[in-house]
Amino acid sequence: MIGVVDWGIGGMWALGRLLSREPRVDVVYVSDQGNTPYGLQSRRELGRSVGRLVARARQAGATEVLVACHSASTVLADLPDDAGLHGVIAPSSVPADARRVLVLGGARTVRSGRWRRALGDREVVQRIAQPLSAAVEAGEADAPATRELVRRILAPVGEVDAIVLACTHYAALMRVIAELRPGIRVVDPAAAVAAELGLPPGTGRRVAWTTGDPGAIGRVLVRTHPELANELRFQEVR
Repeated sequence: MIGVVDWGIGGMWALGRLLSREPRVDVVYVSDQGNTPYGLQSRRELGRSVGRLVARARQAGATEVLVACHSASTVLADLPDDAGLHGVIAPSSVPADARRVLVLGGARTVRSGRWRRALGDREVVQRIAQPLSAAVEAGEADAPATRELVRRILAPVGEVDAIVLACTHYAALMRVIAELRPGIRVVDPAAAVAAELGLPPGTGRRVAWTTGDPGAIGRVLVRTHPELANELRFQEVR
């Protein structure tokens, strides 16, 4: 069984990539929406939160766990047991010939400097795009106000060779970003990691847990991932 964990629904885009490769893989998705947003937690608090989330996935039977959140991926080294864990800070997903790279992420991810260090000698421009994940969680990725917010975030940035989506939620905005910056390669590291995971054939078992409101996450799923809304029936866990 493959586990996918995230604070909210950002990991759904990575899950979609997994299922497009192997529709019958057994999957557990664990969302921590009932917890304080990860960007607002201290490093120690975040380590505890991610540890609990991973433990939930393993409780369901997951042997490999994709931590589909960049903020959460910054603290994986703090966990006492990181066996079978896969973070999404993946510099190999960025084309080798991209020398000037824009990293779009939440405040914690950007300020951690993890992507800047991971990209080595490349020129890295970073932009905090924190409000975008909230818009996606609210099912407003296609709203005019969200598009305008993306435009304002990108406006100060000069020419770049690639844009890294350093938040799994931003996959919902890939089309908007590509339209605003035509011809620039837009990289979704979480999808790249998901594409490389080994997927043992299974029975198509689906487990979906959330620490938040199952009804709320279900309603957003209908708008963002209608193909998954019928497969994932979320249950609340504490």
